[in-house]
Amino acid sequence: MLAEAIFSVFVTLIVVLILQNLLQSLKTANGADHHTDNIVFAYVQFNRFLQDDDTKYVYTLPSSSNFTKAAFVKVKKDGEKKTYNLSLYKNMVRSSTVNGGHMPLLLDVRAANFTTKDKQVKIDVTERDGRKSQLCFKLDPKPKEEKKNDKIKNKEKDSTKEESKDKKQNENDKRERITK
Repeated sequence: MLAEAIFSVFVTLIVVLILQNLLQSLKTANGADHHTDNIVFAYVQFNRFLQDDDTKYVYTLPSSSNFTKAAFVKVKKDGEKKTYNLSLYKNMVRSSTVNGGHMPLLLDVRAANFTTKDKQVKIDVTERDGRKSQLCFKLDPKPKEEKKNDKIKNKEKDSTKEESKDKKQNENDKRERITK
């Protein structure tokens, strides 16, 4: 009986030590900074936003983008189009609309550079603690109808510029005739 009691106390002591070490390990793990979790969460969150059920397609607007922002258009299945901007605002990377409102993607960001190409948005992020990450999102190609409309608009702008140049030249010619 004495041997059984000593054995029981010994087993209990081992179990208590194991539990103590397990709790210490959990405390250390919870206190650790989970950098990759934040980056992955931002990637998954934004990717879900781009590819939700009512989205028909999403394409980039490289002409409206630069290193401080990335512009893209999200077209819903019902034909509704919304233009969004990815940008650095204070200490966060966020997606916002022209009409207001925003969706934070990453917090505690020191710097962010955006690269927008046809069918791709790339974000280079530097966090406050100096760590660097890169997020790449593959988007749809710009529809041909949109490209044609852009070309027509650019031609209209060019012709309007030419017309205003011609008007200015005619006005200058009239002034010269009057002064002579």
